[in-house]
Formats: sequence, structure tokens, C-alpha cells
Amino acid sequence: MLIKDIVGEGTPQIYGKYKNQLKRRYRCQMGPRKGRIVADPATCTAPINIGKRMQMRATRAKRATMMGKLSQFTKKYNPTSKIVKKLNKQIKKRRKPTQTKNTLARTSGRS
Repeated sequence: MLIKDIVGEGTPQIYGKYKNQLKRRYRCQMGPRKGRIVADPATCTAPINIGKRMQMRATRAKRATMMGKLSQFTKKYNPTSKIVKKLNKQIKKRRKPTQTKNTLARTSGRS
């Protein structure tokens, strides 16, 4: 077994909150779940269950305001959430900066 089989090739690792614990999570770079945080990198390219997706869409539409307020409260006062935020900020700082138009324009003039 190779390390890339376990970790997932090119999938950035981040921390997430699960109940009152910290867990390692992955941010999907491709597939139908691009941008979503998942527990397993294989989930990113897994087929989507349309029935579940429609049901969740309806539930979120009904409860959007309440869920927003609850998550805002949790992020502000839950100590585990604060730790996750701090750790992910450190990870982001350590990662190589991606090249944008501005950085490409600045570096292309130099020889």
C-alpha cells in the first residue's frame, strides 16, 4: 500500500470538528463535491444519491435561518471550534502560495 492511497493524491488535509473532538478532514479538489470538506478523499469522486440530495436541499431551505444562527453561536463559543479555526489558519499559512495573475505579472518581468 502506498502513502498516496491512504492520504489521497493532491487532497489538502485540514482539521474539522466531530462532536467535541478534532478530526483530520480533506477538502475536495475535483469531482461533484469540489470545495466540500469530507472525511475520506475517495468520497470526492463517489456517485451522488439524487434522492438524498433533493431531501437535504429541501431541509436546508426550511431551516436555513436557524442553522445559520446555531453555527454562528457554535463557532463563536465552542472551544473545539476555536481550536479548529486556529489550526487551519496555521496550515494555510504553511502551504505554498498559489500563483495568481498578480504574482505571475510581478515575476514575469524579472530575469
